[in-house]
Amino acid sequence: MRNVRRRKPKRKHKKNGLPEKVERAFELPLGALSEATRIELMGNKRAVISGCHGIVEYDDDLVRMQTGSGMIRFTGRKLSISNLTEDSAVVEGEIQALEYLS
Repeated sequence: MRNVRRRKPKRKHKKNGLPEKVERAFELPLGALSEATRIELMGNKRAVISGCHGIVEYDDDLVRMQTGSGMIRFTGRKLSISNLTEDSAVVEGEIQALEYLS
């Protein structure tokens, strides 16, 4: 009978890059320093989106935008976009729904 060596499975290393270490050291929210999209809602009247890569569709009752983590859609009434920059936007109005689209 032949002696068969079995390989040990490789360990998967957690991604503990510099941003994650800094977040832990300064007790910042998870993802605060990463490239992840961040959405901050102030009631149903205002949403601040960081990580916005572009506006796909925009009218009074619908705002659809591309982000680093996919497409998002706001529906509501009297929606408007203010403070549009290279990587962020503010949606204002009566926000009725926020959806992540695949």
